[in-house]
Amino acid sequence: MRSIRGKYRISYGLQYDAWELAVQLPELELYESEEEVRRISEEQTVSALLTADAIFLFYGKLVQKFLPEQREFYQFSFLKEKAYDRLGPPLSPEDIDKLIEKDMLEEVIFSSQYILTENDYAEFQGDLSEAYREIRKTKKPGYRLPEKVADREGREICGYLFGSLWYKVELVKEAGYGY
Repeated sequence: MRSIRGKYRISYGLQYDAWELAVQLPELELYESEEEVRRISEEQTVSALLTADAIFLFYGKLVQKFLPEQREFYQFSFLKEKAYDRLGPPLSPEDIDKLIEKDMLEEVIFSSQYILTENDYAEFQGDLSEAYREIRKTKKPGYRLPEKVADREGREICGYLFGSLWYKVELVKEAGYGY
C-alpha cells in the first residue's frame, strides 16, 4: 500500500433483495494513507434506506441524504433473469444442514453457480423515486427511518434497507499546500 496523504473518493455498494445500490460520498475525505482509508472503509458499518423521495446513507455515526436529482452520486442495478435461473431456489435450512453433514457447504456456496459478478446485473435507468416504486410493486417497505433522523425530517418515513456489499476508495488528489 502507498503511504500518501491525500483526498479520497469513497463509494459503497449495497444490496436489497435483487437490487444493488452504488453510492459515492459527495465530499472527498482526507486521510494520511491509502492503507488508513481502506482499513476505515472496510471496518465502517454502512447501510442505506431507500424511501419514496430520498436515500439515507448511514456510515459510522454519520447520515448522508441523497435526493432524486443527485444521480451523479448513486446508481441502481438489479439481477438479470438469467442469474435467477442459474441460482435456482434458495437453499433451505435443511439443505444447509445436509451440506454441513456431508462437509460440502463451502464447496457449494463458493461454486461458480452461487458467485455473482457485475455481469449478472443490469443498470436501472431511473432515479431513486422510480427504483422505490419498482420495488414497491412486489414488496412493502419494511424499515423505518431511525427516530433521531425522522425527527429532523419532521415525519415518519418508511423504506427499504440496503446492506453493505463492497467499498471502493480512489485517490483523487495528493495532499500539499492549500489543504
